[in-house]
Amino acid sequence: MRRALVRPEVRAAVGWMGLALACARTGEPPRTEAPPTGAPSEGKTEIVEPVGVDPSLLVSAELAPGDVEEKCHAPGYRARCLQARAHPQVRFDWSLVLDEYRTDERGDQVEYTEAEKLARRERVMVRLRAHGAGEIYIDSSLWSVRVVATHPQVREAMALPHVRMVSVSCAEDDREFCDCGRLRVDQCPAHAFCSDVIGRPNCHGPLTLAGCTRFETCTDSMGRARDPRGVLWQFHSGCYPDQPGWKPYGSAIDMTTGEPRCPGG
Repeated sequence: MRRALVRPEVRAAVGWMGLALACARTGEPPRTEAPPTGAPSEGKTEIVEPVGVDPSLLVSAELAPGDVEEKCHAPGYRARCLQARAHPQVRFDWSLVLDEYRTDERGDQVEYTEAEKLARRERVMVRLRAHGAGEIYIDSSLWSVRVVATHPQVREAMALPHVRMVSVSCAEDDREFCDCGRLRVDQCPAHAFCSDVIGRPNCHGPLTLAGCTRFETCTDSMGRARDPRGVLWQFHSGCYPDQPGWKPYGSAIDMTTGEPRCPGG
């Protein structure tokens, strides 16, 4: 029996129809691959914001008349001394400054002799050691003592009459307490060891609290940075927030024209 011959153009048409019928899904829309659950959308950066710290880390003590913390004269250091007192387990970096002069019977200021300065400084160190402070640093100035210790280990030495002034900063080994990047922006003002960073959103907006930093030697230079949401800020302190997601862009001054270059480039 002879097989019927099918013209090539008919065979091709039948093939295409079969392929279309096999692939068709009546009433079913085309399928697209969904991204895995929890994955960020393509082209978008996931914004990570600090969850904040336990409010107990932000408590501070109250100053009463006669408290030795009155020797922390500067307002910033006064707040730090009182917050350090409220956290007796945390080590801080203290500087105890001694009087260099005494007042004689005529009311004149007379500088202490070198032997007197040495003796007074030694009394401070003896008091520190007596209360468990072991990390004590001295230099050739004779009028100051630096110590890394807790507030209870330092307080009695602060009370000595020849200690005139006290300042305190974060110790290098206590970054957890002084990790300003962990704070939410609204928590920054309550942490005495974190400096507020204030800037202008969109470069020309009103002065706004952007975050805070542990850095203490901010300058008056202008700088720019983008926040985690991509908004460009202008800062006048030379510092940027420690909170995650900030991208500094450096100077906000065009070195050619001397004019601000914000927003843009």
